[in-house]
Amino acid sequence: MTGGMAALLSCLLLFSCNNDDFLDPDATGSGRKHSDHISFSIASPSAVQTKGASVGAGPDGGYTAGQLVQRAADAPDSLCVRTTVSDGIDGASTFAGQVPLTRATPITSIADHAGFHVQAHYTKGGAEMANFYMDDDVTNQNGDVWSTTRTYYWPGAGYQLQFYAWAPADAAWTSTPQAPGQTTLAYTVPADVAEQKDLIVATTDEIEGNNNAAVPLSFRHICTAVKFQIGSQMQEGTIKSVALKGIRSSGTYDMATNAWTLGETTGNFAQTLTFSTTGSEADGTAVTDAPQTFMMLPQTLPGDATVEVVFQDATTGTDRTLSASIAGTNWPQGQTVTYRLSVTPEYELEFISEPEVQDAHYLIYPIRIKAVDVPDGSWTMTSDNPDVTLRTDLTILTRRGFWVEEDKGAQSITGTTSGEDITVYAFLAENAGTEARDITLSLRPTNDEDAQPATFTITQLCPSWNGDLGCERFEEYDEGFSGYPWGFLWDEDLKITYDLGNFLEDFEHTGLRLILLAYLNLFNTNPWVADNGILGGIFGYKVTFDFGQISSLNVALSDDDGIQNTWETYNFQGLNDASSIMQLLEENGYEADTELPSNPTVFAARTCAMKNKFNKEISEEQGQTVERAVLREENLVWYLPARNEAPQMQDSEYPLSGNYWTSTAIDDNQQAYKYTVGGSTTAEIRTSNLHVRAVRKKPAN
Repeated sequence: MTGGMAALLSCLLLFSCNNDDFLDPDATGSGRKHSDHISFSIASPSAVQTKGASVGAGPDGGYTAGQLVQRAADAPDSLCVRTTVSDGIDGASTFAGQVPLTRATPITSIADHAGFHVQAHYTKGGAEMANFYMDDDVTNQNGDVWSTTRTYYWPGAGYQLQFYAWAPADAAWTSTPQAPGQTTLAYTVPADVAEQKDLIVATTDEIEGNNNAAVPLSFRHICTAVKFQIGSQMQEGTIKSVALKGIRSSGTYDMATNAWTLGETTGNFAQTLTFSTTGSEADGTAVTDAPQTFMMLPQTLPGDATVEVVFQDATTGTDRTLSASIAGTNWPQGQTVTYRLSVTPEYELEFISEPEVQDAHYLIYPIRIKAVDVPDGSWTMTSDNPDVTLRTDLTILTRRGFWVEEDKGAQSITGTTSGEDITVYAFLAENAGTEARDITLSLRPTNDEDAQPATFTITQLCPSWNGDLGCERFEEYDEGFSGYPWGFLWDEDLKITYDLGNFLEDFEHTGLRLILLAYLNLFNTNPWVADNGILGGIFGYKVTFDFGQISSLNVALSDDDGIQNTWETYNFQGLNDASSIMQLLEENGYEADTELPSNPTVFAARTCAMKNKFNKEISEEQGQTVERAVLREENLVWYLPARNEAPQMQDSEYPLSGNYWTSTAIDDNQQAYKYTVGGSTTAEIRTSNLHVRAVRKKPAN
């Protein structure tokens, strides 16, 4: 059995009496001894087959088969169903035990049944006889002695007998063997649990007709017992009913092969309970006792099989119907399946964003969730892929759109924020493979491991490969945005000034101001940052960005190497740093003295460079810690294609159309090359707004 556990079929050995001095009353004076005819007695417990060592044992000495949970159909709480499989029916290893309270109770002794039915098939000289040698009920006659109503004598040499026995004889059998050679029993599970019997069967090999000795009958359980217990978390209230729904309910059992063949008909099996819970019950407390054990047919459960519980909340008095799918799980023959129920308080914890297909490059994906009345006020979100990590907030760098390795979060995070609309950020590493990938995020209360998690599936595309070059799939333009300029062409007097005000009076921004001063100190070697000084000593501070001080571009001239072109333009005289400082100022309420006719920090190569992985560089400037996003040259894998690479940008699923910038500049400080889909590359003024798609070379491995 899976897990190395030997499957136990609890059994009973029955054998013929072999006391030659004990005479059959019906044979008095006949000269026959008791050993000449067939009777039965109960074996001692030591002769009964016992279970082997349990490997990976669960709380009942069995193994944990699974944890199956699902949100309630009509309420935002959850039902957990934790499954444990135990050796033997009701965990019994022998048939020794208590007398049952009802006939549905799992049996531990053959005495628990009023008797059993036995048939003896027999042959003579290897030829099957036309009738059963024995076809009779067996009852207890005297202590350990069991016998049929009439006496059956051993037929003698030349005959062979094979015994088939089952109990209880009055179970809901729809058919039993009617002629020698037939070995199947047909059975339909009664709807009433009190009428569901613990079925047992015994068979033998062929025995010589002059045996006159013990006939070993090893009985085995052929049903699956199903019972319910309290799980790890339960709120105060009442379990009013438990039900098994969509369960295969009829079939035939072949005694010769010890195998069931089930029909497709399914049924529902329920019982009413009044089990009160305080919320402090120990894990494993029985919900259904022995007489309430479901006796079901062994099977792999159909696709619509469920456990359903009706639970009345002690606080509100309302009934809630909770269900959990158990489809596809296995009910082993002759074993006990225990479902441990955990019912959590009402809460709302769910994804409210609708999943959107994501592109192949590095990106940050904001996802919205709702968390209201979550148990203990804490929730946990987990990604099933280590390349997709999570954060509950953005850092000073990731807020500006940098995908920063050190700030990407963790595969599993815990949050305590409560509300109707909470944003969690998923950091998707690039998918440079040849197929799209699905990433599943799960969301559950932190301190309720049994709770059914809400799930959110992200589909991340792979690049559209054309040979060894692939392009991103989407063009990320806002409504009304026509594209990006190539850049590096603006008026010589283009400048912008921010007034930081009086920091002595503006205590709210004092800490921020010091950080800004530290940033400016970090970037003060750039020719375009003009420090206007502290006016009047300490009463004001202004910063001017003078882009006219940036020299003419003299790089990015390669027709074939887009990576080099992109690297040179992204890092040209630290222009990309201006964007970080301007964003930092504007995010904190500082306004520029003029609106730029064009933003020099927005250009085609930078748009592509931002689709890569960055690292965080930390330094101390004027006593303040400053963080800077740094793109390492080896991490520049998504780039603006060079002039001769651009025609490889092709995508049949998300087609390109129109004009796209290449990374190749024309050495006139006015133009760069554009690529027209379906056409060629031609010169274009750098201030034109065109489409941009980043490309990537296929990884070597």
